[in-house]
Amino acid sequence: KKNNIVSVILEILLVVVILLTYSYCSWNNYKTIFIIITPLMFVKSAILMSSFFYLKWRHVAFVAFFVELVSFTGLNFRLITPFIGWTDDNGYIYEIIGEIIILLILLLIIFLRKKSIIQFWIADLPVIDFLIFTVLLFFLAIWEVVVYLTEKRLLRLYIFFAIIVVCTLATIIRTMIITRKNNSLLYVNSLLEEQMEQETDYYNQLIEQENQTKKFRHDIKNILIALHSMVKENQNDKAISYIEDLNEICEQLKPRYNTGNFIADAILNTKETKASQFDTSIEFEGYIPSEKVKDVDMVIVLSNLLDNAIEACSKLEGKKSIDIKSDLRKSAWVLTVINPSVPVKVKKNHVETTKEEKEYHGFGLSNIERTAERYEGNMRVNYENGFFKSQVTFFLGQ
Repeated sequence: KKNNIVSVILEILLVVVILLTYSYCSWNNYKTIFIIITPLMFVKSAILMSSFFYLKWRHVAFVAFFVELVSFTGLNFRLITPFIGWTDDNGYIYEIIGEIIILLILLLIIFLRKKSIIQFWIADLPVIDFLIFTVLLFFLAIWEVVVYLTEKRLLRLYIFFAIIVVCTLATIIRTMIITRKNNSLLYVNSLLEEQMEQETDYYNQLIEQENQTKKFRHDIKNILIALHSMVKENQNDKAISYIEDLNEICEQLKPRYNTGNFIADAILNTKETKASQFDTSIEFEGYIPSEKVKDVDMVIVLSNLLDNAIEACSKLEGKKSIDIKSDLRKSAWVLTVINPSVPVKVKKNHVETTKEEKEYHGFGLSNIERTAERYEGNMRVNYENGFFKSQVTFFLGQ
């Protein structure tokens, strides 16, 4: 980090002031000021490091955690030494011992990590974990001192069990939070993988259509030779029949949808195949932009809207139709999907679903909403008279 000499000197002076104030309050037993200045002792090293490196809040929390960890280790060593017949009133000796112990542990972790024996690293923890561990170690140290100074065995036992209970509860709560977050991330990853598989299918379908077109173009010369021979030999009826067969082939090669966006065409073709299993057709009207909207964003929005619409139609009997309208209004793209649906409740622009469906629909709709927000747009949903309407707006700029 490049920094001017004045700011470096000021930061160093600030660290010196913190150290002197802390020492002075400790020697003169100024408890109130001592309590206020103690938290600054945890970040003094970070303040000093900021003179030479760019630090984020994560780094500050990381430094505070290790300062407390060293202090906690030194304190425990100090509480143990009387039992082994060694006492020393110099607290800095125990701090140095704590630093050496932590350094050795870190070196061991680095060695085991390089050998792939362990896969985690302390620096990978989030800021909240560093803050929780720092506060937890701080209060554990206070309790340990209280236990050490208490002569009553029963009180010691109560305090000891209180420490165990608090640590256990903190660990359980944090584990539950991490587990829930991991489960959510795993589910999101599975949805993203499914999205990528769908996009791969769309491209494969496009490649297959292109291959069929290439085969037809390759055979066109032979087809023209055959037609020329039929006409030359006055076999007009046969030539007409041949041309009609060619028209049928051309109709098969002609895409069902022509939205102006070849990936959107592939999505609609694929989804129509899926929808036909539930006696449902997909009707499209309009134009989908191909330049100002990223392919991945268009896939997320169109695929999720169609998946929700098809799922709604699968719960109904008889023939159904999913109507899609795509409008380009100056600098805005508005995509509207209307489909028949069983009655649903829409609250605050979100569909109230069953507990089993909530997570899936939550991620699907939130993906659409989040994608629209990237284009300063929005998503609106409503249910009326047996039909569910989804409308997504993208602002594309000039």
